[in-house]
Amino acid sequence: MTQNLRLQAALEHARHGRAVLPVYWSTGGRCACGRADCHSPAKHPIPELVPRGVKQATTSRVVIRAWWAFAPLANPALADSLRQLEQQHEPLPLTQRVRTGSGEHLYFRYPRTHLKNTAGKLGAGLDVRCCGGYVVTVGAVHRSGHVYAWQAGCRPDQVALADPPAWLLGRLTTPDPRPLVPSRTPHRGYAAAALASEERQLLQTPIGQRNTRLNLAAFRLGRFIATEALANGDVEAVLFDVAARLGIPPHEARATIASGLRAGVARSH
Repeated sequence: MTQNLRLQAALEHARHGRAVLPVYWSTGGRCACGRADCHSPAKHPIPELVPRGVKQATTSRVVIRAWWAFAPLANPALADSLRQLEQQHEPLPLTQRVRTGSGEHLYFRYPRTHLKNTAGKLGAGLDVRCCGGYVVTVGAVHRSGHVYAWQAGCRPDQVALADPPAWLLGRLTTPDPRPLVPSRTPHRGYAAAALASEERQLLQTPIGQRNTRLNLAAFRLGRFIATEALANGDVEAVLFDVAARLGIPPHEARATIASGLRAGVARSH
């Protein structure tokens, strides 16, 4: 029997403690997801296997074998986790930490320089909130039922806020080689602020209204795509990320976002 090299590569990563997940592959020069307008060909998670994307990356050999039995041509992808960043640089200093419903928040002292609120700039599943941003904190109840609480030994009365290490600030302040919008566009700041505002408002949307609100956000942002103040890929990436965090199924999110963007762009012409 021919050995599946992609499966073997995934298992090898898992053996070394690196969490993996299955992503689409290329077929006929196009992404196997079948979307002609795929924004990340042969690189994005397979929703039937990992509906929560990178959050379901694992080192379980049983799960990995099951994934590749279902999709033997899937490409293995590594979850760019905080642990891997620390291995590349150095461990983060002891600071205040909060256990959330699906991970944790780390608090650092304000570095006296403005940091943008980002989703994924540090790596998949790693978000940053600073000026103008916010996080749900201790005492809040996650939709899973878990209560946000201080990690053991990391309460404010046990440890002071640490300064963010130089390597972390460096990664957060390095300009993105792909500018958000063309430099000739005069409305870059306003458009970026609108994108951030829609993200914040979406995350506050009550259950039962999230799909409708997602469509509205896409519609509103479509006009910035039409004027080239925002790139279509950047808007889609933010909306898909928020949809996943709200628990909207990938196929529903994809249809809702596409519909809203089309209407918003058309309205602007």
